Amino acid sequence: MDVALPDIIGEYLDTPQRFEISDVQLAGYFEPARIAPEAITNLYVFLQNTVMAPIKVNVKVIMPQKKGFLSSGRPLLHVHQPNFELDLQEAEAGLLILPVTTTEHVKPGQHPVTIELKTTVPGHAKRVRPAQAKSQLTGGLIDNPVGLNLVGSLGSNYTSKTVKQVSFQLEVAGQSSPPERAPRLNHQYNTVWVLDQLEFFNRAIHELNLRQVKLQGELNIEALYVNLYAESTSRFADAGVPLRIGEAIILAKILAYSCQYFLSKPNLRNGLLVPIWERAFEADRDTTDGLHVIRTVGYHHVLKLAIAISFGILGKALGQHYWPLVERQAVASYIADSIEDGQELEEDFLYLPLLIAGTQIFDKFKLDGENVNDTLTLMKAASEARPDLFDAEEMAQASKIFQLVLKRSFQKS
Repeated sequence: MDVALPDIIGEYLDTPQRFEISDVQLAGYFEPARIAPEAITNLYVFLQNTVMAPIKVNVKVIMPQKKGFLSSGRPLLHVHQPNFELDLQEAEAGLLILPVTTTEHVKPGQHPVTIELKTTVPGHAKRVRPAQAKSQLTGGLIDNPVGLNLVGSLGSNYTSKTVKQVSFQLEVAGQSSPPERAPRLNHQYNTVWVLDQLEFFNRAIHELNLRQVKLQGELNIEALYVNLYAESTSRFADAGVPLRIGEAIILAKILAYSCQYFLSKPNLRNGLLVPIWERAFEADRDTTDGLHVIRTVGYHHVLKLAIAISFGILGKALGQHYWPLVERQAVASYIADSIEDGQELEEDFLYLPLLIAGTQIFDKFKLDGENVNDTLTLMKAASEARPDLFDAEEMAQASKIFQLVLKRSFQKS
């Protein structure tokens, strides 16, 4: 293999097992994975061309069939188009969405939908996807990299198995549930990465390597704190959640702490910086001032990483995660996207998880002239000035955790 490219599938799907069929690497799942008769689900299959040449892919979808002397061969599930072609460019990655429903012959149970691929590949094509890989992000405060824009630079854990076809299991159970409207069962294919994007990735790696020593000096935790404090007060105000002084201090602390979590580990540094510099180059932004790049272009990435790290901090402090992974991922996207777009943010999500975790690590670094007990007092006063904070019934657990963390922090101070 002469060329190695960023892993794309791992940014969308964290699975240790991938498959290769005819020069295409793939992994997928049903959502929902269980349906009632006549209902519809989608099979999501992420594909990546493993060679540096355009290929034509013939896709064959094989449905499970009814068994029996008189009814053998009748399909149990249905797709609109069981045979079709896809054109993948060099190293292209994409998402195939395949709607699936049941037929009148289906019975409750597990039923496989099988994908078979055949490709036409030039003989001189160079391979660009490894059959196995390891992530630099092992252990620590982030338990799953999906959706955090980390996998391209830090990799993911997987082993790819060469097979002739791949089956995905769908469970059918419950009472018949026909859709209210006639369903659209046409498949969709959406490109998620093309080779042209490699230019920005390589430029980011190159510049960060050249400026590594200088950036280490510039991106110290105090400087990060000052810049992220200023940016946060502006952005959260735009999202309808103006920060009180205690909130602004604690929020800037958790953001700066999260940056240092990556910057302090040479093998993780690119996870913070490469996506930010990629975005800056793609937008044709000046990257001379590293702090300014992180504060402006990189704020969305920093915020999303901080949310994931905040959940990790709380899980470690409390001995368990109180929110399942899918909810934590949804919260990270909701907060980061709302702040980036200037959309209204519910005040509960200023605290969950950022300010709760920030209160937990309030003493991990001390600012020049700071009295950490005064910081906690300001934080407590700010939360008490929000009478509707965690008022919703589903936020009762968050309220208890915040009060526990606040109490423990005062005891430490």
